[in-house]
Amino acid sequence: MARNARSPEFTPDLSINRIVEGTRIEGEILCESNIRIDGVFVGTLRTAGRLVIGPKGQVQGQVTCADCELEGRLEGDITVTKLLSLKAKSRLEGDVAYGQFSVEPGAEVVGTCRLVTVAPPKQQPAPKPGHQNVAQQKPSEKLKATA
Repeated sequence: MARNARSPEFTPDLSINRIVEGTRIEGEILCESNIRIDGVFVGTLRTAGRLVIGPKGQVQGQVTCADCELEGRLEGDITVTKLLSLKAKSRLEGDVAYGQFSVEPGAEVVGTCRLVTVAPPKQQPAPKPGHQNVAQQKPSEKLKATA
């Protein structure tokens, strides 16, 4: 995607890649920004952004994205780390892993659906009141002996 003079810095949140109706692409797509498919894509698609498959859009293959709104057809496995939203006339065939799942009446899902959770990072236990962790002590304090 070309940058214009008014936008000196690339911002993936504001960028949208498009595969328009009447276009067929086969291969692999890797992108940081959002993508909308109104045509046909066959292959592997990975985006850190949002994927929208329009009412006439079709995707066949492996998909990984942050958010997905499906209005058309998807055949293959999909992993959505945040929200997967299936609109009323959508059809999804394949294994589905999602963070959150929204399904309108009329949407079709054929396959296995499973919730994917991201574990929060491990936290160190809080020190007991009045006690100081050895790692938190100053080097001079570590060498002092008490009688």
